[in-house]
Parts: sequence; C-alpha cells; structure tokens
Amino acid sequence: MKRLDRALKDEIINIIQAILWVVFGIAGLWGRLAGLKWPYPRFDPDKVRKILVIRLDLLGDVLLSMPAIEALHERYPSAEIWMMTLPYTADIPARYPFVTRVITLDTNSIRSPRRLLSLATLKPWYDTYWLLRRQRFDLAISLFGLMASIWAFLSGATHRIGYLKEAYPLLHTMTLPGMRYDRRQHEVRWCLDLAEFAGAARRDRYTYLEVEPGAAERMDRVLAQHGAGAGTLLIGVHAGSSNGSAKRWPATHWAELADRLYDEFGARIVLTGSPSELPIARQVTSLMRTSPIVLTGQTTVNELAAVLARCDLVLSGDSGPLHLAVALNRPTVSVYGPTDPAISGPYPRPGQIAEVLRTGIGCSPCYDSLSTAECPYTNTVCMHHLTVDRMHQAVRRALRRLDIVPLPVLGEELASSAR
Repeated sequence: MKRLDRALKDEIINIIQAILWVVFGIAGLWGRLAGLKWPYPRFDPDKVRKILVIRLDLLGDVLLSMPAIEALHERYPSAEIWMMTLPYTADIPARYPFVTRVITLDTNSIRSPRRLLSLATLKPWYDTYWLLRRQRFDLAISLFGLMASIWAFLSGATHRIGYLKEAYPLLHTMTLPGMRYDRRQHEVRWCLDLAEFAGAARRDRYTYLEVEPGAAERMDRVLAQHGAGAGTLLIGVHAGSSNGSAKRWPATHWAELADRLYDEFGARIVLTGSPSELPIARQVTSLMRTSPIVLTGQTTVNELAAVLARCDLVLSGDSGPLHLAVALNRPTVSVYGPTDPAISGPYPRPGQIAEVLRTGIGCSPCYDSLSTAECPYTNTVCMHHLTVDRMHQAVRRALRRLDIVPLPVLGEELASSAR
C-alpha cells in the first residue's frame, strides 16, 4: 500500500512538473520576446550595482554557498548583495557583513494542494514578488534548483545566471551547462563556478562563520547549568537528519559510542538537532547508560552554532550541523552512506580535522537530490554496517591529534600511588 501511495505521489509530481515546464517555458519566451529587449543586452560587470542570490534549500547547502557570495562581494565590492532563503536558514547569511539583506519565503508551502490555494500561502508570495521587482536587480544568481530559477525570473533582474538543467526553459539569460550530480564536484565548487561565471576571481575558498555574541552568552549559561563549564571535554552528537532517514547512523550505535566516550575520556555528550529530530535524541538517550545534555529542539540556528563552537569535537552524519561545525573550525568525524562526501562532505580548511567514514558498499552513494534520502531497499545497510568500533577508533584518532588522552584506569592509578 505504501509503495502504491508513493507511486501515485510520484506520478502527481511528474504531472505538475510537466505543467510547470510548459507554463514557465512560455513565460520565459514571452519575457525574451515581449517584455524585455531583444536581442538581450550584453552583460556589463561595470553596471552591476545590486545582486540577488537565491538558495531555497537546506541549512548546510546555504552555508556551503557562502564562499561563492563572498567571491561576488570581492568582485563587486560596492554592490548590494541580497539573498533569498527559506525562513529557517536565514540566520546563516545574516551573520555575514557582505550580505545586505536576507529575504525569506517558505517555498515548500506549495507542496500541499490545500496550502497552495490558501491566502496564507499566496499573500507572502505576492508580497515577495513585488518586493523583488521594486529592487531592479542588475543580476540574479540561481544557486540551485528549479524553484530558484523561477524566482530569478520573477525578480525581473536584468541578467539571470544558473545551471542550464536546473532551470525552466529561457528563465535564465546566461547559463552554465549541466547540473549537479552529472559529475563529482563538491557543492562549494558548484556554487563558486556560478560566481566565477559572473566575474569573480577563481581561487580556493572555505566556509567560515562567526558566532553571534548574544547566542554564545546564552548557551554558555545553559551548558554551565548542565555541569559543562569551561574545561569540560564536550563532544557534540547530531544523530538526526532532516533530509532523509537513510542519512542517520543507528541510535543504538550512537548510544554505545557516547557511553564509551564518557567511560574512556570523561566526555560530556551534548545532543543537538531541530524539534523534528527530538524523537531520535530521546531514543539515543533511552539507550545510554550515562546522561547526555539534550539540547535537541531547544536552540535557534545561532544558538546551535554557539553550542557547536563550544564542542571539542563534533560527530554527525551528513547534516547542516556538521557543516556548521566545519565552518566554526571545529574538529569533526562524520558517517556517510547514501550521500557522496565528494559532493556534500565536509569542506575543511587546510589542516582542519574532518574525518569521513563510509562502508563503501556497491549501492552507495545513491542520493540524487530529487527527493529525500531514503533507502530504496529499506534496510540502510550502508549505515548499519558502519560499526561502533570503527567510529570509536576514528574519534580516538581525532582526540589524540587534539592532545586529549583517555582517563587513567583505576588499576593504573593504584599502581602509580603505590610507587
């Protein structure tokens, strides 16, 4: 029955996609022939005064986009750079001084037919449309996805840049060939290629993030209330994933690993995540012998960043918090299964600890960004078969590089005192 429901849902999505291709294909053609100059004006970098960058997907992806936006700022230092994101990711670009303003819109609201036709959905779309049109953007860059190409077009920007196969026909005025996953290239580089196409200099860039001071003060107090003051070995664990269950290492594995780290190093474990991931955190907690600090569902994005910045080490699957930790220059150890770390893995600075573990079975990686990461075989072997022992050894290697050693066992203490 579930397979039938999923097949029906996929068929409806395919029909909607076909309709959108026709509608926006006609809109793009009309825009070229009737509403805009023809032939289209030549792109002149000297005339770029206002830029719109559109990224309407996950937290980690927005963070991995920031090196490209910094590159645009370096190329156009006097230009305003606006960014359009989902509401829950807006705190990320707002932390960067070169982002003039962040516009938010819940574009996922149209996925429900009932919400699609409601005033609560239509009014924000209408308001956002007119807000963008009034800005008279010189350049709009669609960093990812068909929805971003729609909003680049609706913005009325003179020039619109994106990948050819990640847009409806004729909505962009300048395109790079292909689309994500047609070759193995990291998400940071996919975004940088678009920035460089718009005139930015080509060079290596990395993610970074400054913690909001107020959030840091608040979370310091919270951690202290849980007995994790300055000097406490704090290890962050993000056991969830908002973009598919196949990305999740089993709760039993996390629980066993957390107990080992407490026993061996005296580490306090802090569980992080969004409110939707609270059931996972509760499951991990129920399986542990020791008591972690559970902050899952209790932090804003800025507060989450403040917690991760306090951690000596962060452990996670492929997730937004993992990329936050890397941007905060924290050491990480991560587990990957359905997603390819060459595309969506950590993007560390030179010398930064960011170890990735995989089982490397034949069907992995299988994720293609067309839907959430769910195992087609329903068993997630690629994650279950990545053992606690292997993860434990990786954590020990990372802690050794940080000059953190295991606690002495009782027998060693007694022998030492006898001598």
